[in-house]
Amino acid sequence: MRVDFPLSTKDVLAKRVAFRCSNPGCRQPTSGPQNDPPKTINLGVAAHITAASADGPRYDSALTKEMRSAITNFIWLCQTCAKQVDNDPARYSVALLQQWKQSAERFALTGLETRPHATSVNDRFLRLEKLLPALLLEMQQDLLQYPLRREFVLPKRGTIYNGESLCYYYDDHPDLEGAIDILVNYGLALNITYTNAKRFRMSEELVQTLIG
Repeated sequence: MRVDFPLSTKDVLAKRVAFRCSNPGCRQPTSGPQNDPPKTINLGVAAHITAASADGPRYDSALTKEMRSAITNFIWLCQTCAKQVDNDPARYSVALLQQWKQSAERFALTGLETRPHATSVNDRFLRLEKLLPALLLEMQQDLLQYPLRREFVLPKRGTIYNGESLCYYYDDHPDLEGAIDILVNYGLALNITYTNAKRFRMSEELVQTLIG
């Protein structure tokens, strides 16, 4: 039997991410005004992280009915991203959607806590998430696994590298050096190359934004 959520959950879920899609590569606003003054347009969806019924994507039989209908089992997405994650559950796993949700909530909180100035931290990361979604997501996943690591190198796939630095491969990211240059220009990474492999160190501001 399908388990849905209370309507109040939808409102809270949307507000916790400032009515923006939680996909870090999207962040599309999902609410705005209709031409009729008392009405609004909503393009957002309270999407299940684990499915509401056994035939749905990412279904977890271990969850109780209460757990399936709890706000922790939902993520706020635009309609396009909601369809995308449900059409490819192998790619968009439970762990990945949970990371998206946490990142979107941190992003919204940063927006509340940061006062406007010429180039706000929030605006900067919004631009970065649109420019470098795959790289930032991989960095986030690495930091969640190795929270004390800051150094990373840029080898080619197949290169033998012995060390504890994080690795980001040219084969996986188009124009990887250009992407890292952007992080350096924003003061979010420092070039510390001293061998043949290009080596960098993440700033604490970057780490804090990615994993809190």
